[in-house]
Amino acid sequence: MPDIIPDPGPGARRRTAATTGRRGVKDLSGNAVDRGTTRVDDPARDGVRIAVIAFTTLAAGLGMLVLGWMAERAGIEAWLGMGEFARPIGGTVVTGARMPGTMIQALYEAGVVEPLFFAAAMALLIPPIAGIVAARPLRPGLAAPTAAARIAAGIAAALVVAADVAIVAVTMSTIRPTVDDVVIGDDAWLDAIRNVAAADTVAAMLAILLAVLVFRMPLDRWARGLVGAIAITAAVLSTGTAAASAGTLDFLQSERPVVIPDGWTGGTSLDLGRTPDGGMASIDRSLDAAPVVSRRISRVERVTMPGTMSIAELVSAPVPD
Repeated sequence: MPDIIPDPGPGARRRTAATTGRRGVKDLSGNAVDRGTTRVDDPARDGVRIAVIAFTTLAAGLGMLVLGWMAERAGIEAWLGMGEFARPIGGTVVTGARMPGTMIQALYEAGVVEPLFFAAAMALLIPPIAGIVAARPLRPGLAAPTAAARIAAGIAAALVVAADVAIVAVTMSTIRPTVDDVVIGDDAWLDAIRNVAAADTVAAMLAILLAVLVFRMPLDRWARGLVGAIAITAAVLSTGTAAASAGTLDFLQSERPVVIPDGWTGGTSLDLGRTPDGGMASIDRSLDAAPVVSRRISRVERVTMPGTMSIAELVSAPVPD
């Protein structure tokens, strides 16, 4: 004889759902099926969500501003060697927003030219990624890790510190090309800048992954704070250096206006920007049989702009016979 359970009625079902916070239904056998839970609206929770969104937006904007500032000051202006330029803050934010894409592009192009470089980059990045997946941090209420796990975490923390020190040392000691290293009619100088940008990108990615790994390992608070401070410092320094290298590469490959000041017959000149005192910075390639690249700051009131050209195209154009 079938087990028949009487239906308590719609009113009882509504009271049960309101009391337990569950939308319950029954299958053909009469067993309750949990379809989910309901939660009463909480204005305080909504305020926290809005605060999180606002903080994330502010942090993203500040991050793009810092990346753009590093790209312009430590990258573009250091390569040109002409002092500071007058740049609007909006342009700096836009420059910073372009840096992640330029970093990935530099890494991809360097890997295409030299596959072993890409393989070495993956060999460096895979271990910290695997460690992030495998590590389990200390949490209240969970069983304490074994002695072997604590020893392994301590060894891993020491290796992270050594890796961060090596990353900063290599990054800061890297020789970075400037405008004095360009070779007219050749593009090997641009490949050198691209390789440096790709290497800095790998260093930044590795430092960021190591910083995340530190906070995933089962370490005591004092050890996590000490190693975490070192890892975050290395990540910030390497990311800023990568932004500077990527900013230089992006600046050299971006189209610049070709300007012809009134009375100028010295060759091809590109507008680089404005100086704080209102001057126009430009880079020129002469029309001589042995052309040279020169930089100058002039006060020009009237110029002609027949087109656009990148600095890489201007310098790497072949020398006429």
